[in-house]
Amino acid sequence: MNTAASPPDGSVDPDVTNAVDHDDEALNWGDADDATHVDAAHNPVAVKDRGDRDPEAPETSGALVGFGVFGGLYLLYTVAWLLTASTSYVSGVDTVLTVFVEVLRFLAILAPALWFTVVLWAARGSRTRTRLLWMLLGAVVLFPWPFLLTRSFG
Repeated sequence: MNTAASPPDGSVDPDVTNAVDHDDEALNWGDADDATHVDAAHNPVAVKDRGDRDPEAPETSGALVGFGVFGGLYLLYTVAWLLTASTSYVSGVDTVLTVFVEVLRFLAILAPALWFTVVLWAARGSRTRTRLLWMLLGAVVLFPWPFLLTRSFG
């Protein structure tokens, strides 16, 4: 707000008074009894209920691309686990431990494909974002570290 000194005769400057009135009008949002007055506290916004996803509805193109990328990534993971499991051997241990190691190798090879299939099947009624987040979690958890750490890239 602009303030100015009063004129020497003690009268009020009309420009300053006018400016104060305009400043007060700028902070006024209208009369609450006016029919065009909108008040958020008295006019709640209607929110559309999302409901459940229809499992029979077709996927969007973005979702199909996302699932395709994760499918390709999981295929690469499966190949990496297969190469890692085929080059590592356990020797000099009893038969029970050998069988246990072979079962774990088999599961390590199948884990990426199983994760991809289970997420698509079990979460088919979920939102696409939820399924893609589960795919991302699987990509982090199932990363083939032994393949990366046992190869020399030089």
